[in-house]
Amino acid sequence: MGREERQVVQILETKFPVTSAEVSQDGRYITTADGSSVKFWDANHFGLVKSYDLPCKVESSSLEPKFGNRFIAGGEDMWVHVFDFHTGEEIGCNKGHHGPVHCLRFSPGGESYASGSEDGTIRIWQLGPLSQNEDNSTANGSKDGMGEVTQKIDELAVSEAKKTEETQVDGVEEKVADA
Repeated sequence: MGREERQVVQILETKFPVTSAEVSQDGRYITTADGSSVKFWDANHFGLVKSYDLPCKVESSSLEPKFGNRFIAGGEDMWVHVFDFHTGEEIGCNKGHHGPVHCLRFSPGGESYASGSEDGTIRIWQLGPLSQNEDNSTANGSKDGMGEVTQKIDELAVSEAKKTEETQVDGVEEKVADA
């Protein structure tokens, strides 16, 4: 079999190096992180739709796939920020990494996401309900299975929390057995 050749369709330019790029699940947006900004590009016409400047250098960003009403961004400040897609307002912040956040991705159903950090950890974060009509079904009515996966992740997290407790003593992380 021969190699299949692909042709560049469009080049999008930014002021700073692009550290993250993701096409939305519905194919409408390309989400990018560059410098201290998160940008949303029209995936069909390639124009810039939205751009938000953040207070620190951003390494990664991801658009919530089910409704597209919020996005996450992480970077040098070691936090994962949750933003309203339409206004750019920060609506949440998750702290826990001990190094810059280099990668973020939502689960297919949008109810949780994973973050990877320079500290060598991958953290799975659970979001609250996305809407009052959420039932873990896809647009065609079939179950996406993410509710079950998220439940198993939650059970694992609770189980692990019972086994050990992380504490910081003089800047050194220790694991202390639960009594």
